[in-house]
Amino acid sequence: MNSRNVLVLPCATQIGVEQYMSLRFNKNFKLIGAAHNNSDELFLNYIKLTHPLTSPLFVDEIKQIVKDHNIDIILPSHDEVSYILKNIPELEDIIVGSSKETINICRFKSKTYKKLNSHPKLLPRVPKHILIPSGFLKPDKGQGSRGSMRIEDDHLHCEYLPGREYTIDCFTDNQNQVTHVSPRLRKSIINGISETTSIEVNPTFKQIAIQINKVLPFKGSWFFQLKQDEDGLLKFLEVAPRIGGGSNINRLNGVNLTLSDLYQHIGYDVNTIDQQLVKEIHRKTPKYDLKYSTIFVDYDDTFEYIKDLLPKLNKEIIIVTRSKVKVNTPYTTIYVKDDEKKSEIIKSLNKPHSLFIDDSFRERKDVFLNCNIPSISPEETSYLS
Repeated sequence: MNSRNVLVLPCATQIGVEQYMSLRFNKNFKLIGAAHNNSDELFLNYIKLTHPLTSPLFVDEIKQIVKDHNIDIILPSHDEVSYILKNIPELEDIIVGSSKETINICRFKSKTYKKLNSHPKLLPRVPKHILIPSGFLKPDKGQGSRGSMRIEDDHLHCEYLPGREYTIDCFTDNQNQVTHVSPRLRKSIINGISETTSIEVNPTFKQIAIQINKVLPFKGSWFFQLKQDEDGLLKFLEVAPRIGGGSNINRLNGVNLTLSDLYQHIGYDVNTIDQQLVKEIHRKTPKYDLKYSTIFVDYDDTFEYIKDLLPKLNKEIIIVTRSKVKVNTPYTTIYVKDDEKKSEIIKSLNKPHSLFIDDSFRERKDVFLNCNIPSISPEETSYLS
C-alpha cells in the first residue's frame, strides 16, 4: 500500500490533536497539518493558512494546497470545514466523512431536529424549541435595554435540560451498518468539551444509534448527544458526522476511529474490537484497569516507536517478530514463521498477565481473541508510563 498524504484541517483544534495522536505512527498515511493559528508544533509538516475559515478566499487556498502538496485525503477536524468543502465538487471526493446531504442537515440543529421529528417512532424526542431568526432580542419584562442583545445568526430557543448528559460515539461501515457504539457520561464539561468522561454500559443507546442511522445515513465516525429533562427523560441535543472531543477513550480501548475512517475512505472494510481497558478519562489522563508483568512487542513498525518507553515500564519484555533477519534489541526475541500465529507462540509461553503491542490490527485481533490479553497499538502506549 502506497503512503497517502492526509491534510488535517484545521490541525490546531482538540479534534485535530486527537487525529494526530491516532495516526502519528502509521506508515500508510503522511500527516500534513494546516491552520490559521498555531499548531502547537505537533505536526512535522505544517502549513500556516493565510485566510481564516470565514474568508471567501479560504476555499481557493485549500484547492491550491491540495495541488501543491499532492493531498490525497482531507481529514476535517471542524464541522464547518466539512460543510464548506463537501459542497465543493472538486474536493468532495477527498473529504473524509458522510455524504454532503447528511453533513448539510447535521450542520444546522433546526434541520437536524426537523429530520428527526419527521420519524415519530424515533425515541428519544428532540427538545421543545423555537427557531429565532436574526434580529434583536429583548426580555418580555424589562426596561432600559437591560438584557437586550443583537442576534446576528438564527438561534434555537430550547427547553432547559438539567439532567445527565451523554455522548454516544458511533461508527457506520460501508454497508450502512452501525458496527461500533460506545456511550459515555459527560461528568464535567468545559467550553463544550468533556473534561471528565466515563464509559456508560447501556444497550438502549445502541438501539437509538441504529434508528438515527436509518434516518440520517452516516459513513464512518459520528456521534450523538442526549440529555435528561427535568423528569429524567432523555432528549436529543445534537448529532455530528465526526469524532467527538472526548472520543480518545475509544482509541485507548482499542478502537481507533480516525484510522478506521481513513481505511474505510480508501475502500477497505473495517471492523473493530472494543477491549474495555479504560473506564474513565479525567483531563486527558485515563484510568487504566491493566495488570501485567510481561509485554510482548512486535518489532517491525512498532519497536522503533516505543523503544525509549519500554525500559521505564519495568516489565519483562519479549520481542515477537516475523522478521527474516536477526533484530538487534536487548530483549528476548522470538521469531515467528509465516505459517505460525503470534497468538500460538504467546499462548504456549503461559504468561496470562501480559500485554501485547503491535501496529497490525490483524495481529492484535488474533492475540486478543485467542490469548485473552489486552492488545494495543503503538499510539496507545504513551499512557502506560
